[in-house]
Amino acid sequence: MNAITDYALPGLGPCLRLVDAQPLLPVLQAAMPGWALTECARQPVEPDICVWQQEEGFWQQAPALPKGMWLETAVGTACSVIADVSGAFLRQHPDYIGLHCGSAEIDGQLVIFPESHRAGKSTLTSAFAAVGFRVFGDDVVALTPEGEGVSLGIAPRLRLPLPTGIDSEFQNFVSTHQGPSDDRYGYLALDDTLLASHGVKRPIGAIILIDRDNSVTKPQLTSLQHGEGLWQLLQQNFADTLSDQVLMTKFWPLVQGMPCFLLRYSDAYQAAEFVGRHLGEALKGQPSSYTSPSFEAVMPQAPSLSRSDQRCWRARSTAHEYPLGDELFVIIEEGGAIHRMNVTSRAVWLLLQNEALDIEELSKTLTAFFMPISREQVSKDVALLLGQFLAAGLIESVDCAK
Repeated sequence: MNAITDYALPGLGPCLRLVDAQPLLPVLQAAMPGWALTECARQPVEPDICVWQQEEGFWQQAPALPKGMWLETAVGTACSVIADVSGAFLRQHPDYIGLHCGSAEIDGQLVIFPESHRAGKSTLTSAFAAVGFRVFGDDVVALTPEGEGVSLGIAPRLRLPLPTGIDSEFQNFVSTHQGPSDDRYGYLALDDTLLASHGVKRPIGAIILIDRDNSVTKPQLTSLQHGEGLWQLLQQNFADTLSDQVLMTKFWPLVQGMPCFLLRYSDAYQAAEFVGRHLGEALKGQPSSYTSPSFEAVMPQAPSLSRSDQRCWRARSTAHEYPLGDELFVIIEEGGAIHRMNVTSRAVWLLLQNEALDIEELSKTLTAFFMPISREQVSKDVALLLGQFLAAGLIESVDCAK
């Protein structure tokens, strides 16, 4: 006879069933110590997430896994179950947005660092704990409508083996706080002084974009425009059912006054120490005046127009605009994609809102504005930019006489 036990989580209720899989329970409890998993009465209807233990592993089913998934280890199964319960929690709280980021509490505020490919956000989150800061998670933080981050109470998970050459103090911390692990991943065993419990909230105070670079000899913290943080939040969230325009209306008020930095580092422990020491000083330098000199707008690649093209162009009147510092975010129609314009592409957009212009007229105006850039280079850049605008549906051709 199968041993069947159901479990509940705060904020979710009964959500997990283990079938002959009791050895998984202590692993789950250690991996999510800040989110109490408690046995409950057996449910008449099978919970959404079910795990069966079999001879050489586990079989899991969940709404995100309608055909099921085979998992070889208890740690791998815990990773999968935690992803599913995190998703269930966000669905249960539709006013929250799940941010794909690491986070640490510094001086009563959250610093979040959105996912960046192989930049090491989980290692950096763990390093903040090693330095002594309380972390709110290394993968998911819920964002309230008021701009507070909500911890899910899930321990940081490190990829194993650890990189060679990491700081010895960090190695010692990981060794003394080792939780469940297998050949691929290991959770840290953190108490509530280093890991915020499920439901704890703190206001988000800064966004830090991270760039791990082995050539960097010491950490560097550079102030960025607020648009960089907005763009990352738009890209790194779990709100798949919300349109870009809805997300923009949620994130835009939040980040208008929120500091944003770029952290370049080679060693995570040194980086965490550096941010802890210098973030307050860096915040005093806000707002930033950093801008990119490029004409390129952040939008899909498209063929350049011919520089001899004599058509006149004007901005589409249906655009929704969200200015942020020197940048502008534009959505051309309800439910459409977001297009990010830097200072130069925004200048072209504003010119085309005032009157219809061709490439020659635009180039002449911009050459005077951006001297000493050559007229030839400006014409080339304008033709490329108009090609992108056209492909994105941001502009339309009109009679030059109008």
